[in-house]
Amino acid sequence: MKPSRRFARSKAFSLLETMVALLVTVICLSLLSSSLKLFTLFEKDRHDPNELVFSYVQFAKFLKKDSQRTYIDLENSNPLKIMFIKEEKKGEEKIDKAGYVLEMDNGGNNLRVRRSGPDGGNMTLLPIWGATFTARDGLMEVHINEKGKRSILYFKVDKAPEKEKEAEKKTEDQKTGQAKPAKGERPADQRAAASNDNSAD
Repeated sequence: MKPSRRFARSKAFSLLETMVALLVTVICLSLLSSSLKLFTLFEKDRHDPNELVFSYVQFAKFLKKDSQRTYIDLENSNPLKIMFIKEEKKGEEKIDKAGYVLEMDNGGNNLRVRRSGPDGGNMTLLPIWGATFTARDGLMEVHINEKGKRSILYFKVDKAPEKEKEAEKKTEDQKTGQAKPAKGERPADQRAAASNDNSAD
């Protein structure tokens, strides 16, 4: 007995159909991988505001932690870095000074703070494209540069000890109201006494 023609042929893919199915699968996979790459690049380029705020709070706490005074070393600071000093009081008279540097890391992809010197450790604050720094007495400015975006972080610190003394002296002079006489000019009380003598004559 011959088998029926319905069951003689096997229902299967031909070679051409298999090749077409494989080609469609490869195209779909390549599109999916390129989409994932674009998404990861977009996520890397985009900064979450919460991440920026967290880094700001983290560094602000570090500036105040275990520190009696924190001030900027203006002589050694430049647009590529800010050097600052933290003073910690140990005992009644001893003050321990530690130098730190706020800068981009060697790869140029992270904002970090490190202990100055060859043996200093470092703490990464934020992954960014680039940054420049501005230092004034009592104020740090970090200009964060990204693709199409720019942010500025401000950190207020103490004034340098010499500047503090100058500021105190200036306020004392303003309170007393006694301005220094110009060169070759007598003080105000001597001028007043001289004018009284002239009027008496």
